Amino acid sequence: MSGTKWWKCDLQVATPAWEFKLPAGSNFKFDVAQERYRFLDDYMTAVRAAGIDVIGLADHNTGAWIDEVKMAGQRHGVIVFPGCEITTHTGADGVHLIVLGDPQATSQDFDRLIYGCLGFGHGSPTFLDQNGSRIPGTSSKTLIQILDELPDGFLAIAPHVLNDNGVASAKTVKGDMRWKALHHERLVAIDPGDCSDTTGEGFNAKLRRRDLNDFPRLREMAFIATSDAYSLDALGSRFTWLRMGEMSIEGLRQAFLDHESRVLCDSSTALASMPDKNPNNVRHAWISSVSLEGQLTNSTASLEIPFHPNLNVIIGGRGSGKSSVVAALRQLYSSTESLPKRLREDADFFVETVFSAATLKSSHRVQESQEEHQAQWSRSTGSTTLIGGENVPSSFSVTVISQKELFERAAGDKNDPYLSSRSLLSLVDGSIKYSSSDVRSIDSFGRQLDDARVVWSSAVRNHVLLESDLAQLPGLRQQAATLQGQVDAFSSPEVQSRLARINARRQEEESLLNKKKRLLRLIGEAQLLKSELLATEPTTEQAGEPFTEEFAVLNLKISELTHSLAELFSKAVIQTEEALNKFEIELNESQWHKDVVSAAADFDAYRSDLQNKGLSTSEFGRLQDELTKTRETIRRLEEKEPQLASTLQETTEAWMKISGLMERRRSARQTLLEEVQQRSGRLRFKTKRLADIAPWVEQLRAMAGFRADAFLEDTPALAVWLWETGTENPEQRWLEWRTAMATGAMTDIQRKAKLRQTFSERLASLDETIRLRLASLVPDDVVMMEFLRENGNPGNDGHWQSVTQGSPGQRTAAMLAFVLHHGREPLILDQPEDDLDSEWISKLVVKELRQSRWHRQLIVVSHNANIPVLGDAEQVIALENKNGALVVKTTEVAIPDGAVHRVIHVGPVENQYVRNDIQAIMEGGVAAFVRREQKYNNETRLFKSLPD
Repeated sequence: MSGTKWWKCDLQVATPAWEFKLPAGSNFKFDVAQERYRFLDDYMTAVRAAGIDVIGLADHNTGAWIDEVKMAGQRHGVIVFPGCEITTHTGADGVHLIVLGDPQATSQDFDRLIYGCLGFGHGSPTFLDQNGSRIPGTSSKTLIQILDELPDGFLAIAPHVLNDNGVASAKTVKGDMRWKALHHERLVAIDPGDCSDTTGEGFNAKLRRRDLNDFPRLREMAFIATSDAYSLDALGSRFTWLRMGEMSIEGLRQAFLDHESRVLCDSSTALASMPDKNPNNVRHAWISSVSLEGQLTNSTASLEIPFHPNLNVIIGGRGSGKSSVVAALRQLYSSTESLPKRLREDADFFVETVFSAATLKSSHRVQESQEEHQAQWSRSTGSTTLIGGENVPSSFSVTVISQKELFERAAGDKNDPYLSSRSLLSLVDGSIKYSSSDVRSIDSFGRQLDDARVVWSSAVRNHVLLESDLAQLPGLRQQAATLQGQVDAFSSPEVQSRLARINARRQEEESLLNKKKRLLRLIGEAQLLKSELLATEPTTEQAGEPFTEEFAVLNLKISELTHSLAELFSKAVIQTEEALNKFEIELNESQWHKDVVSAAADFDAYRSDLQNKGLSTSEFGRLQDELTKTRETIRRLEEKEPQLASTLQETTEAWMKISGLMERRRSARQTLLEEVQQRSGRLRFKTKRLADIAPWVEQLRAMAGFRADAFLEDTPALAVWLWETGTENPEQRWLEWRTAMATGAMTDIQRKAKLRQTFSERLASLDETIRLRLASLVPDDVVMMEFLRENGNPGNDGHWQSVTQGSPGQRTAAMLAFVLHHGREPLILDQPEDDLDSEWISKLVVKELRQSRWHRQLIVVSHNANIPVLGDAEQVIALENKNGALVVKTTEVAIPDGAVHRVIHVGPVENQYVRNDIQAIMEGGVAAFVRREQKYNNETRLFKSLPD
């Protein structure tokens, strides 16, 4: 991984140079080189056991052990910053000061320093003999003199500032000297002691919480924790996490310059929320690399870029490939679908022009597990991700935002007042994974919503059909009564008795036959169920350890229960079939069956008598058959009648599923908006339910197939009646609308909504599928974003302004603040500083980037130096167009053995090559930067002298 990382540091440790306490029972002869070698191996083992990566030597007034400690550090993988701790000629007992040098510095370098600017020499020996004891001497120079004269390449740290010999201790020094020391630009860090509890109003408590108004530099000063170890077991007992790129004195200086993002003391509350209290343990999702391969129309070579898990800034001149990188990441992990129309067309054109024959590849790490996946995009396949050896559609969530998109999304439209709401909600829905247009995966919100609408449409259709069928019952019953009268008219009173017997037997036989058919059907279903129960079950399921055996036993038991049920069905079927055969025998031998046969023969005889008398029997038979069929229809409908309540319940539940999905999205949106509102302090949101009716009107017109000039007033009038919340009982109106569209009966809706008859008739004539689809559509909510005016009072409504009414810069700033304040997925920002003045960039963009980097990856393309420098990017990537090829900038460097090493310009600001690129590309060069500072001379001098 390029860029910076966190190092666990103890920057104040001693060696046996003076009063080092050795472990009990140990015996080292430090005048023997081999003994010192052996001791330092034990020393570094103790350092590593404490988890320390970096130590700073702080022997009193000497650098005698520096060279050997550095070599021991190399053997054990410990970085050593050489240094010493001196007693200055300031304060009652001398203020202590730690001076650290570059890891390349030697004992000889520190001898020259100690006997030079640190003030030791003739008259000021490094050690004194006092009552037979050897004690450190005091410098001939004051603390301020030493800081003034300290050469570049060395850093000064004030240890134990609130204890004896501390620069802020009341026992050591007070007044002007203390103030000057704490405000000296060469003092880069202090150790204030344990800052886990800073309650109280005393000087020490206020200093530890940086709350001393007369010491304003405390807000900028790096606080560190050191062990001041004089024994092996004390090494790393207190420590500081420092974020550095290069392990150099410049890297250390950069860490101290930006303590808010680069320094974490062991007592920091931020560590408690980090996995294993280690800031290097990334848990959020992030993109580790991207490569543009194949045929690129704007580059003769492939381009590959590594990324850091936190803040990355891509810089480069015009035509260096920055836009290509953003477009590639969008194709791999996002889409152009949610972009405003004009930007979508531009983005699609760029892809078609530049990437039509390209292959885009990337690697990313998923949230929590940090499992690495590879994604790939081509024009023919789209974006796929290799997971478990199989390529599946990519679903890794990434937000890609350009400055132009921010402006477009915040723009108002006099003809469409809710355009900005739609744009805002598309960003929100994409972040919370509630986009209605996302129907690719089965568990996506869009797919669930579509499925719920299908279920509801089916349930409604079944209910409407059943209602329509049951509505025929009264007429059928009247028809049966009429037919019975017609049949009876053929018979004399004497014959009616005869026919009554015949008709009774026929009906009884038909009833018994229907019951027998039903029983045979149920037997068949039972046999099918038995077969399903006995079907081979999948045996691939297996629980992981330590539940493998227990799960197998449970699996066996459920299989046994299944087979037991199958055996019960089998026995029941056999017994029932045997009983049915016996029943058939009993039936044929029964007196009733004999009477049925007799009645049938009697009916044939009756018809023969009618024919012999010259009467028509065909009409009688037709009426008799029609009566039988009518009674059968009545019977079937009466069997369905109890289902009416259940189909209505299914319809209600299906609609509740749709409403529930909408409500869950509404709740998720509200949660995110409240989080953004609380975190930003400068944004607030007002929501109106189901108020965005313009898209609903357009959908209705499109699905109904209306001409462009047809029903221009009727459709909006229907929408206003249906969805405006000012009218009473909206739920009842929505139910009436759904019912009308399901049945096609529009009369009541026409009357209540005051619609034209032709419009209602056109809706009623639509295909049932379209009507049901229209009935399930509801308008979206409207969310209007407001921003607090500069220096405004959040409690004063007059100080809030709608984002659509702001200037271009204000609109962009508000949308950018929204984007930065929500989400945990990787965020790609393309030139977010455009349309913003420098004050907004430093106050908003830089501030939010610094906060967001703790919980998400950011990849920013920028032309403004404030973003990588003040944002303190973990990684800056410099691109250039070299002879028609888009490449990461490199420099060839000769190494001591004569070989040439190619150094890529990727890293943090302490990387000299990266810093040069920032100066050249973003500042116009060092000369231009200095010239501007000279022109601002009075203001810059005044600023440096101010408390804040």
